[in-house]
Amino acid sequence: MSSTPLSRRSRSAIYIAVFLTFIDNFALLPVIGPRAQELGGTPFLVGIAIAAYSLANLAFNLIGGALADRLGRRRVVVAALVISPAAIAVYAFADSLPLFLAARVIHGASGGVLAAALFALLGDVAAPGERGKTLGRAGALIGVAAVVGPAGAALVANAAGINAVFLGLALLIAGGLLAVLPLLPETFTPSVARIRTPGAWRRILRNRNLRVALLAIFGLEAAVGSITGFIKDGLFQRALEMGRDTEGALRYATSVSGGLFSIFGLVAIAIMLSRFAARVDKRGPFGISLVGLGAILTALILLAVSPRLEIDLVAMILYGVGYGLIFPAAAGAVAMATEPGERGRASGAFNLSFDLGISAGPILGGTLATLIVGLTPFSGGLLLVAFALLLLPVVGREAS
Repeated sequence: MSSTPLSRRSRSAIYIAVFLTFIDNFALLPVIGPRAQELGGTPFLVGIAIAAYSLANLAFNLIGGALADRLGRRRVVVAALVISPAAIAVYAFADSLPLFLAARVIHGASGGVLAAALFALLGDVAAPGERGKTLGRAGALIGVAAVVGPAGAALVANAAGINAVFLGLALLIAGGLLAVLPLLPETFTPSVARIRTPGAWRRILRNRNLRVALLAIFGLEAAVGSITGFIKDGLFQRALEMGRDTEGALRYATSVSGGLFSIFGLVAIAIMLSRFAARVDKRGPFGISLVGLGAILTALILLAVSPRLEIDLVAMILYGVGYGLIFPAAAGAVAMATEPGERGRASGAFNLSFDLGISAGPILGGTLATLIVGLTPFSGGLLLVAFALLLLPVVGREAS
């Protein structure tokens, strides 16, 4: 499990690639729905357009991990980074909804491949004893993308239109690729002997630290999907109950949710850049994930019953604490638990658990809130995080 020694410039290139990998989806969140509507999409088709990226991403996580183990990390990362801005540019030029949807699927597939290969690359370069620290820095960059992406896209869309967001983002990623391409290293050169690894998945899943990491990231992202999906609606309803008109309630919900997510992001980033991120290398992911999921569960409970903004603030701070603890612990554990020839597959499984959680939380919450009148839509995330918390000691046992 040796790491690959790199220059500072090569490490910087990897971190820039991480930012480019995640900025596109975050930045596009506010504009995909309106663009699909412009192309004549019904509410159902708009929903399909929004979900198409995640569904394709989900399907290609394991494929991307296997490709990274078979072809090497660099060529997979570079190929996906080339496809991504091309697909985003098609969003701007698409003159029909089928073409727009096809671009969404291609973009999501490239994103799934890219994330798996890039996390495998990060695991390769992380020195023993610094896996949590290395992945914590990557997580902080993802947090920055999550904070600045939607806000930046909204500003550009208001000033220059939705197509300016697509074209500007495509140019940003393409320019970033040209900048990092000469510096992006190959950290794993596959050989025939390495490619032929019968029983690889069985060996990967027998590692208890990896099982803990997969369950912890699933629980974390179930909460992320629930909070991202429903907090604004909750604030909107509260504002209406306080006597605001519809327009005023919408402005209130938008501004307050933006502020709360900024606070969450700052807390999560600070923890991921702190010494807490390095503890996974000494203690493993179990205890850190247990504390993190406990903080996330408490945050969801508070958001579900919160009558005022002060409680929302406490909940989002706890949410940031949980995210900041779990992400580097889980991602670092994947690097610790795997040999280089199987790290791509394990990273693919990590991203699959990530995407399953972020989809399952809001889907379950929305379904339960529809079936049971008066039930909070946060209930889906609550149930899944509680499930992960209870199951964590079971999956953390040594395999017999």
